Amino acid sequence: MLPEGMVRKEPPITTQRGGRQPKILSQDKVKILLNNPNTWYVIATQPRWSSGVVQNIQQMTQRNISHLKDKGSFECKQRKNETNGVDLYCRFVPKG
Repeated sequence: MLPEGMVRKEPPITTQRGGRQPKILSQDKVKILLNNPNTWYVIATQPRWSSGVVQNIQQMTQRNISHLKDKGSFECKQRKNETNGVDLYCRFVPKG
């Protein structure tokens, strides 16, 4: 006999991960960069320069890429585009 207020029940399955999710370098973009090393891609277009995002990607501090530190590194560059926005270019450079 269970105490009052206690019920046997499995927790629901969740598809959401905890914490803030990466917006600019998402997991889908990481897969494309890893499958095509040394190839530049525009991964985002932003209204202004973003040094913090570029620094986090290059230092590989994001959770979705931190495990790849021993495999290689990400290079990022920012360039103004024709519409006065800023394109963020990125490529994966494998070690060795």
